[in-house]
Order: sequence, then structure tokens, then C-alpha cells
Amino acid sequence: MSHFYLSHVRTVDEEWVASFFHDLCRVVAQRTGRSPEVVGVRGKPHSSDVSVELLGRSTVLVVLHSPRYFSQSYCRAELAYFQRRLNMQRSRTGRSADAVVPVMWEPDPAHALEAVLPYPPLGARSQAYRRDGLLHLLRLKARYRSDYEEVLRATADRIVVAAEQLPEVHGFDAAGSHSPLGAPVPAGGQAVSFVVASTAEDELPEERRSSQYYGKTALDWSPYAPGEHEALVSLVKNTATALDFTATVLPLDQETVDRISGEGDPEQLVVLLVDAWAAMRREKRRLLAAVDDRSPDATTALEPRSRDDTESLEQTVVLDELLDRTLPLMRGQHSEYDRWGLPDAESFTSSLRKVLIRLQNEALKSAESVRSPATPAEGLRTFPLLGRYSS
Repeated sequence: MSHFYLSHVRTVDEEWVASFFHDLCRVVAQRTGRSPEVVGVRGKPHSSDVSVELLGRSTVLVVLHSPRYFSQSYCRAELAYFQRRLNMQRSRTGRSADAVVPVMWEPDPAHALEAVLPYPPLGARSQAYRRDGLLHLLRLKARYRSDYEEVLRATADRIVVAAEQLPEVHGFDAAGSHSPLGAPVPAGGQAVSFVVASTAEDELPEERRSSQYYGKTALDWSPYAPGEHEALVSLVKNTATALDFTATVLPLDQETVDRISGEGDPEQLVVLLVDAWAAMRREKRRLLAAVDDRSPDATTALEPRSRDDTESLEQTVVLDELLDRTLPLMRGQHSEYDRWGLPDAESFTSSLRKVLIRLQNEALKSAESVRSPATPAEGLRTFPLLGRYSS
């Protein structure tokens, strides 16, 4: 069993990738007392093939993220493979596992690392790394040796801790059709509709005085970042995309309610993003009640209520009672994760990921829905184990 699998864009920067891989194997080997030749693996540098065997016997995925990472089908397949293993580990044990380590190889101006890879960031304090990435440190190692060594140590720390703490998780039978490993991963294997139950700034109820959280349309609602329009929309789209979903964001209006309540796809997942203040408007209450009647297995509500929004905190009792009356079914549902009064973007994102992971796990139970990203042409019957006893 290998401690880690290194996922990276191949044929590019091969000399520097090989150097980092060699150094990381050395540091991990020193920490574990094992040989450097067995603690880490990676794909063939000049091949787009992805090895089920190597992935299956690796405990941790180290991702060297760069602007080109998600454009490579083998990179997407490697990441999706580990994501599904993590999802299964979470569903079987009720615990999350820190088994994906994102490392910034090169900065991506268009996509922040924490947005496209929603896993704990690398605990490196180096300003040079945070600004310019690991490749820059490697190219100028004489100048940045201490920074480079810090990134190495931080990466090795994550790998070793995960390898020691991950439990044994038995696999599952993957029935149904499979895509060849290394083939392009379809853009979003599962659709999810996010319905924003808020209002435009000029439609706020009279009781709501803090207008800085709103904009020209309901989709501009930004509960955690006042003044940054569509910040919430961007957050949910990025989180969904990172988990291989196709996300559609809709305002709560009659057209949307008709669309999600139709007979065409009653099992379509809907995540209702609730602004409690919107329920003070009669029309919004009517529309919310219509969504509340939808299938509970296919509909989930999340309510951002920032701890920095003092007006909402002062009106906690009023807003809670209003939601109880407007969404009685959703408010009465038991859930294993927090859904109401989420105080910051971090807690919101955590709950959102759990919502989407639950859907993925439900999909795995259906032979019609299973879509394995890591299957050889002859098929794969048993999902490899995640943990110290992987093989």
C-alpha cells in the first residue's frame, strides 16, 4: 500500500514534478520508517492512462493544482475517484476523512484553489508559496529553500496523519454501466437546482432595514459578504461543480415553482436557499409553501443567517417563528447536519457539501445512477478500500 498518489498535469514541468515527487517520498519515508520507493506513486509522466491499481492502493491524493488541471480528463478522473471513496467512507462511518491534499502548483487567477478544491488548505505559512505557488519555489530553490522545505513538511504532515487515522472502509458492488478510466468525465453527472428564496433590494419588506445584503435581483443576495453581489450564487456553483454536479440557480418565483413541481423529473434535487426575511412577503410565503410540499427526499433547505447581521440576530425569535409557519415540513425534518441559521460561509459550505454528498450516496444505490469514474475496460466489481488496509 502507498501512502499517497500524486495527481498532476502530465508532460508539463516534468523535471520539477519529478523533483518534488522524489523529495516528498523522501520526507514521508523519513516520517514512517518505510522505503522512499514504496510510499508514493503517480501516473506515467507521458501517458494519459489512469491506473486503477495505483489509485486503489493509495490512501491519500495529493493534487498539484494549476490552471490546466481540470482540463485534463485523467486529472478529473483521479480526483473524482477519490471523491467517491471519501463519500462512501463518510456514508459508512459518519466521519469525514482528510484524504485529499490540495497543493498550489501555479496560481489560477480565474479560480481560487479553495473554490475548486473544497478541502482544507495546506498549512504552509510561506508568503512566496501563497503568492506564486510551488513551481516558483522549485525553480528558485536556492532563494526559497526554507519555503520549499516548509511546503514539503506541511504536505507530508497531512499524508502521514491521514494514513494513520483513516479507518478500514469496506467497498461496495458497482453495478450498472461504467466509463473507461481516463475517458473524459462528463460535466456534472447529476443535476441540482438551487432556488434562491430572497428578494431584490427594492422589494424588501418594511421591517428589513439592512439593505447592504441585497442587489437588483434576488440572485444578488449576499448574506455573508454584503456588497458583493452574487457571492452566494458563486459559492454554491463552485461547491457543486467541485463535486461533479451540474448546478442551475433560479430565483423563487412562480415559473421556478412550476418547473420544479412538474411531473417531468419529480426526483430532481432542489436545494432551497432561504432568506428568512423574504417570508415576510405574502407572495414569497405562498411560493415557499409550494416548495415545502415537494418530496422530502429530493428537496433540502439551507438558511444562511450571518452572525455579523445584527438585525437578523435581534429578530431571531420572529424569524424562526415565521419559518416554522411557512415551511412546517422542512423545519420538522430531522437531519444529521445543520441547515438553519448557518452563521458563516464556512458552516454553510460544510452543510451544502453534506447535502450534495447525500445525493451522491443515494445515487450509488441505484444501478441506473451509478457512474464510476475509475473503471478499466473489463469492468470493476468491487470498489477499493479507503484506509490503512487498502489493497
